[in-house]
Amino acid sequence: MKTTIKLMEKLQEHLEELVSKREEKFDNFSEKWQDSEKGEAFNEKTERLQEILDEVIDWQMELGEE
Repeated sequence: MKTTIKLMEKLQEHLEELVSKREEKFDNFSEKWQDSEKGEAFNEKTERLQEILDEVIDWQMELGEE
């Protein structure tokens, strides 16, 4: 189980970095691009990655309780 938790910690770190970079990239684009279909799709994907990150954190906490 420890190996699984360690892998999830690495996944968490990767997702945190990815989400952060995508948020920064989105913020640096023009407002026109942000409001475009591409911008909205980019932002939706970033939000989904954040949801996955939150789920990974929840799973780590559950597995750590066993």
